[in-house]
Amino acid sequence: MIAAIVEGQGEQLAKHSTLERAVQQQGIRMRGASAGGVLVLLDADDDCPAELGPKLLAWAVAARSDTPVRVVVASREYESWFLAGAASLAGRFGFSEGLEPPKDPDHLPRNAKKWLEEQRDWRPYKETADQLTFSSALDVGLTRSLSDSFDKLCRDVAWLLGSSPRC
Repeated sequence: MIAAIVEGQGEQLAKHSTLERAVQQQGIRMRGASAGGVLVLLDADDDCPAELGPKLLAWAVAARSDTPVRVVVASREYESWFLAGAASLAGRFGFSEGLEPPKDPDHLPRNAKKWLEEQRDWRPYKETADQLTFSSALDVGLTRSLSDSFDKLCRDVAWLLGSSPRC
């Protein structure tokens, strides 16, 4: 079992007391689970994921040292992973057949949502309607190959489940 803590705007979880409280609550949910742990997932926005992630992981582990915890910080925003996996969305959900990912999607300026909207022919991007659909359609191997932060997500989920990442 993985108890997830997801924050679209990383500003709240980046506060020590907020993260500590969320990890403690999810750790309670994990009691009795034979495998798994707590996964904290948030957007880096303008922060450096390589600096923010270890800091938040240290706070999370200190808050719940009896529970496996991993922190994944999406480079810029969750939607950046859709850019990395754009080819797997091609020809679906209003995207053209020839949709290709932008170069180096993890290091683009913010606003992956705008890029997604510009690539679609019939409707704007809406997080509540599109995130699950697009996430379900992503080619995990392709997305991992183009996004270091998505690769970290795969490795950390595998670690929490006690398995090797498969793609």
